[in-house]
Amino acid sequence: MQTRRQFLWLAIAAFCAGRARASDDNAVVLATAEPDPAVSLTSLQVRKLFLGFTVLHAGNALRPVRNRSDALLDKIFLQHVMAMSAETYGRRLLAMTLQQGRQRPVAVYSREQLIEALLGIPHSVSFAWQSDLAGIPAIRAVRTLWRP
Repeated sequence: MQTRRQFLWLAIAAFCAGRARASDDNAVVLATAEPDPAVSLTSLQVRKLFLGFTVLHAGNALRPVRNRSDALLDKIFLQHVMAMSAETYGRRLLAMTLQQGRQRPVAVYSREQLIEALLGIPHSVSFAWQSDLAGIPAIRAVRTLWRP
């Protein structure tokens, strides 16, 4: 009985710690280094972009950068932005690659890689925690994708 109670408290603490991470970071935002202040994508355009479809802005094809630096961020992106499971998303990307020869989004695994990709790849767009972008004047949030 005592072990069960300890396990329950441990599970509650782990759940609260995960929730605290999302709350501390405030929101998931769409980010870019593009100087054009009018970069604003609809939910459908964001989904198309990260599925490999061509999305144009000011005559330029936008390039998606998938931020995989945080497991919770990736989970929120898949569930609330893409509205699909990781398995389904992977299958869709594979199908687009094999059937139509479309490129998969570039994947980054750290905040530093994300910054390098957004600054180095022309017309790139990604998603990140709002707090991760604080203090980086060259990268700006153009839209809130999810808020706790």
